[in-house]
Amino acid sequence: MKRYLTVALTTLTIVFAGQVMAAEIDMSKITCKDAAAMGKAKEAGVAMWMSGAMAGKMSNMMMDTDKMMANAKKIQDYCAKNPDSTLMDAMSKM
Repeated sequence: MKRYLTVALTTLTIVFAGQVMAAEIDMSKITCKDAAAMGKAKEAGVAMWMSGAMAGKMSNMMMDTDKMMANAKKIQDYCAKNPDSTLMDAMSKM
């Protein structure tokens, strides 16, 4: 099951990468409200970026899809309560 989820997430990232990369985004300044307004295609790219940023910060080259989904839910909950907070702040609260 985890293998299929990994393949699905990778496929989504590749499919939507062109849309996400169409404009440069300063991830240190993007707010929760900005991220929510991006639409589902770009949200997937942002979620993958956030996962990679957190893994890189921790020097962790492993991908735990269950943990990634749980962290995404925590950030989503935080952002729902704090729409003017930046995504970087939301990540640091985890």
